[in-house]
Amino acid sequence: MYECGYARALPRVKTHINERELIFPRGEAGLPPGTPFVRFRADVGSTEARERAPTCTKAGFHFHGGTALRGNYFRKAWGCRFAKRSPVLIFMEVKELFRHIEENRGRFLDFLEDICNIEATARDTAEMNRLAAFIADFARKEGLDARKIPFERAGDMLAIELNPGAEKGAFFIAHMDTVHKPGVFGTPAVKRCGEKLIGPGVIDCKGGIAVALLCMAALRGSGYDRCARLLLTSDEEISDSLGGERELELIRESAKGFPFALNCEVGRTGEAVVSRKGIYRCRIDIKGVSSHAGIDYFAGRSAVREAAEKIIALESQSRQGGTTYNCTCISGGSVPNIVPDECSFIIDARVNTDEAMREAVDFITSVAEKSFVGGTSGSVTKISSRAPMLRTPGVDRLFAAVNAVSQKYGLGALTPVESGGGSDSAYTQQAGVPTLDALGTAGDHCHTTREFAYISSLGDRAKLLAAFICEARR
Repeated sequence: MYECGYARALPRVKTHINERELIFPRGEAGLPPGTPFVRFRADVGSTEARERAPTCTKAGFHFHGGTALRGNYFRKAWGCRFAKRSPVLIFMEVKELFRHIEENRGRFLDFLEDICNIEATARDTAEMNRLAAFIADFARKEGLDARKIPFERAGDMLAIELNPGAEKGAFFIAHMDTVHKPGVFGTPAVKRCGEKLIGPGVIDCKGGIAVALLCMAALRGSGYDRCARLLLTSDEEISDSLGGERELELIRESAKGFPFALNCEVGRTGEAVVSRKGIYRCRIDIKGVSSHAGIDYFAGRSAVREAAEKIIALESQSRQGGTTYNCTCISGGSVPNIVPDECSFIIDARVNTDEAMREAVDFITSVAEKSFVGGTSGSVTKISSRAPMLRTPGVDRLFAAVNAVSQKYGLGALTPVESGGGSDSAYTQQAGVPTLDALGTAGDHCHTTREFAYISSLGDRAKLLAAFICEARR
């Protein structure tokens, strides 16, 4: 049922009916008080003539076999509102969203190149702030609200909204920082190679920013009336260690109350991520005893050897599909002819559950404090941690719904994937919001200088998200 105060009755014509009832009240918008109600059932998608065709008093807008009835536009522009939406109307709205995305994806591809050429890492606060300002300016030009959230150490975060204050509809999350040191991709950092875009962040995760903004711009163009919010974080690649608990609480509070969250992290064709491992990252420092490598070798207590023993003890407990321990960085010794008395290394542990996280922390601590080489000692310093994104019944239902929409609109079937990588999806789920991950641009080789995105995936993923959001507003 539609309700509108800006309509008048036109002459009778034949119609094709689809059990839809439109009600046009009298006496509004300057219409004579005696204007009668016009009641009829209409198939908004039909090309047949209508029995009674209403038209707005505003010039240029009318019902025409449903093709001119772009429901959200109608409601927003002429004061109408939906009481109910038919499958036919939803299909028409999705096609309108797809048209908008096709017309604008070239502009958003240019935008993606621009932000990838701003090579901002989490610890470069000035460059992160420059990137955030660029994205905010672009979003405002698309008619979206963009608000800076200052973080002194991590750089500015951004909250970008369509229809702030309206009923909550869709929550997006992505991050602006990349892992790559500036310059490693050459100049310019981003290159188009046939059907691929190569550069820092094209899938992880600036491609996801472009997908989310293209989707939001299309929703705005179609008159979407609920709140869509995109939260952009600035230190995701280092597990939010600079923003700390304040940042994690901001993520949880920003997502709270939304029916679902869509994380536009790195994606792969035909996949969506339904769970992610948690991360515990720490540094183990070892003290030994130095001595002359030739004269007094046996008087020394090698910190490097002790580190090697600890690394073997840790990594040997890694299990396929379970907890893994990875020594990622190591530093020890000073000159070739001295038994080294210092060594440090970093361990990156990945876990499936909160319980496994506690077990991993305890295990790492026990290995660090155990002495394999007599006369050495070790200690642990936590660097960062990230909670796991758990696969829940709510996540499975969300995946099923998104997968159904993807197939309905010819975008292909999706496979649910459990990923070993961490993400901020853990914290949207802690807010009680079912979350689906890896919905950004599709490609491969993230965290390497071979990182690429399929150019076509920018529009395809924006279509998927827009169609799902439209379908979810039944």
